[in-house]
Amino acid sequence: MKPPLATLKPHEIERLLTDIYYLNSAELRGFCKARGIPYTIRIESPDGRFTRSKDADRKGIVIDRIVHFLNTGAIKPATTFRRQAVSSKELARAPLESDRVRYGEYKNHDAATLNLMKQLTDGKFEFGAMAQEVLRACWSRNQAPTYREFARLWEKAVSDHSKPNPEWAFLTDLSRGTAGRDWRKLRSRKASAVLSLLGKITAQQSFRNENSKGREVAAKGSVKRG
Repeated sequence: MKPPLATLKPHEIERLLTDIYYLNSAELRGFCKARGIPYTIRIESPDGRFTRSKDADRKGIVIDRIVHFLNTGAIKPATTFRRQAVSSKELARAPLESDRVRYGEYKNHDAATLNLMKQLTDGKFEFGAMAQEVLRACWSRNQAPTYREFARLWEKAVSDHSKPNPEWAFLTDLSRGTAGRDWRKLRSRKASAVLSLLGKITAQQSFRNENSKGREVAAKGSVKRG
């Protein structure tokens, strides 16, 4: 079976893959829901059961899943944090640099956490996307770094980060000097074009599925008559 992207013309594929970053989270999740692509993080409980968390994947992860589906027709599994990296309770005291940073226990924007991380990074640490990306990458590998290790990983990530992530569409355009006053209109226009192309793919796939079912029914009828 041909991958979903094969239903589009080359210039349409280029436009879709270039401008998909202009879709907002709601638009991306709408496509995911329609195609059964996961975007909610799963967590493992102490007894080994898996449940959906209250958190969704970051935009870049969701786009990567969609592009993988478009290129292959296959759906990547959901992001899962195993029990080694998960805690069911928040830390009841200020964290220490030797404490492990676990999902469910880490407090984003917590004053005590911020104070510790600033001490460990010479006052440089800031809560935000970079910190979340570092931790989620660890948790998805079933690792719970100590706060000391988290500080070093965050410093390296910041040092290596020379330009905005592609999914940060506004910041990307801002860095290129192309984010003018009408940027919201530009985003809306590009997003509408991408959604139209995704809709075209969905329509073509539905048509093919119906044709395939029709041929199967016809083949079974032919066998019975024979």
